[in-house]
Amino acid sequence: MSSFWQKIRSDFPITKRTVYLDHASAGPVPRPVAEAYQRYAQTHLERADASWPEWVVQREQVRRQAAAFINAKPEEIAFTTSTSHGMNLIAELLAGEGKVLTNTAEFPSTTLPWLWRKADLVWQKDEDGRVLLEGLKKKLTPGVRTVAASWVQYASGYRQDLETLGRLKKGRYLVVNATQGLGALQADVEKWQADFLCTNSYKWLMAGYGCGLLYVREKWLKKFKPQGAGWRSMQHPERMDNRKLDLRSDAGRYEWGCPGFPVIFALGAALKYLKDIGMERIEKRVLELSAFAQERLSAAGFEVISAPEARSAITVFRYPNAQRAAKKLLARGIYVSARGPGLRVAPHFYNTFEEIDVFIQKLLGFQRARE
Repeated sequence: MSSFWQKIRSDFPITKRTVYLDHASAGPVPRPVAEAYQRYAQTHLERADASWPEWVVQREQVRRQAAAFINAKPEEIAFTTSTSHGMNLIAELLAGEGKVLTNTAEFPSTTLPWLWRKADLVWQKDEDGRVLLEGLKKKLTPGVRTVAASWVQYASGYRQDLETLGRLKKGRYLVVNATQGLGALQADVEKWQADFLCTNSYKWLMAGYGCGLLYVREKWLKKFKPQGAGWRSMQHPERMDNRKLDLRSDAGRYEWGCPGFPVIFALGAALKYLKDIGMERIEKRVLELSAFAQERLSAAGFEVISAPEARSAITVFRYPNAQRAAKKLLARGIYVSARGPGLRVAPHFYNTFEEIDVFIQKLLGFQRARE
């Protein structure tokens, strides 16, 4: 392991006692993120609401960071509480615009907000976790007005080619659930021609629970009005005018009440941390770890279902009684998840090739014990 990654690894104390390969469920926060929480708590302890003006300025700095992270404009970014929160805000705008094309492999946070609003959903059947563009093209009938898709599928690790999908959409709305990619892979809403995007803070971004991001392309801010409003979504909230609706023109209109300052600042610290390492370097590292996991698992006789041609940071392989195996591994300090047809392995950049081998050897040991 290079000295660079070794130094980075020191920011994750969890590595001293566990093999943590479960970032697709939730990631640990690195030291700089934990310190951001602590700074906020200390300031709140000492100054309480007197810090409000500085906190508002800091929030806008994080908004700019988030925009740059996905190649958007700050005016196109809103802070939410989760992916589900963001997808509900999107579905409120688009559910009545026409049919919505999605797929049978999606995590519920992508689909349930549309079902709740009785949107007319068109389902593309996945092929063992793969959501192939050839199949998607056949479903792109004139009545389909929205395509809602995860960047990376949670139960297979299949990475959608969003750049190609953006070219295929032909005037339709492209809605991206970026949860299983953002923080591990390089994002670019302009290249993708994405119209909307939502994600959370606690998985690959490693900023802890409670925050999320909503991206709304600028031209749709002009076309659509939100279904709800609050005092903080007004142009001049400090006027506290209870008789006049004067909505913000930017995505901040979706932030109805007082900001979740601690989780927003934690997200800002995480974005800075990832940027300082370099997303190109991070993506290269996680894809190398993912490729290594797939090769080692195949060599050990396991059937890997994650497609190598659409690789992400997630590897899923068939394993009987996966829930039981995950619990046994957890008892030995190895974190993975039971997902899809078996077990899901999801290393991040600070993990090592040796940790993946430890996990596989422990699993093989379970098998030998059964025989």
